This record gives sequence, structure tokens and C-alpha cells, in this order.
Amino acid sequence: MSNQQTPEKTVIDEVIENLIRKTDFLEKELTAKNVALMQKEEQTQSLIANFEQKLSKLVIQAPKPDFSELNNSLKSGLASLNDSLEKWPKPLKKEYRFLLFPEQLRSVEYVRAVLTRVVLCILALVLMTFGYLLLNKHMK
Repeated sequence: MSNQQTPEKTVIDEVIENLIRKTDFLEKELTAKNVALMQKEEQTQSLIANFEQKLSKLVIQAPKPDFSELNNSLKSGLASLNDSLEKWPKPLKKEYRFLLFPEQLRSVEYVRAVLTRVVLCILALVLMTFGYLLLNKHMK
């Protein structure tokens, strides 16, 4: 009857008890790790907030740039450019000429034709002015 009253543990019971113990142990470890993780998260958030406060108070002032070397090199370059431009040959004088007769062509026929046209234009202009003056006096 003792065998019947105290049932023997079977292998399945032992495995189940072993799994239950392991599950309890893993749950305890998991809760401990979660607590540690939450503490680390709080520390991280406080460090981030502290860093943001320090960063907001941080003021960076860059030094004013020094352009003296650049100005000196530009002045020396422009001075050398002006010196080289002054050394170039310059035109002696500018001429504005009105030529009736081109320099390359000096034939007698061409000169006679040009002079004839010029004289005729002058005569026509004189006749027109006299005609206008006479008509203007006559019309009044």
C-alpha cells in the first residue's frame, strides 16, 4: 500500500518541476535585468539632459579673420600689374580724320570726280539758300 499511497515521481513530473524552477529563476533574472536596465535608462536620460543644458549654455566665438596678408598680396599684385601696364607701348596721339581722297588711290580721274561733286553740292546749297531767302521775303 505504500506504493499505492505515495505515488512515485515519474520522469515527466521531474522534468516539469525542473522546468518550473528554471522558469522561476529566469523570471527573477529577467526582472532584475529589467530593473537594472531601467536604472541605466534613467542615468542615460539624466546625462543627456545635463549635456543639453551644458550645450545650451555654450557660446562659441570665432576670432575675427585677419585679412592683412591678403590685402598686402593684392596690393603688391596690383602694383606689379600697373608697372607692367605702364611699360607697354602707348599710342602717341589719336587722330580723327575726314578724308575726301583715300590714301591708297590718288588718280586724277578720281580726284576730278570727287571735286566736281563737292563743288556742285556747294553750288546747290548756295542756290537753295538764296531761293529760300527770296521766297521768304516775297511771301511776307
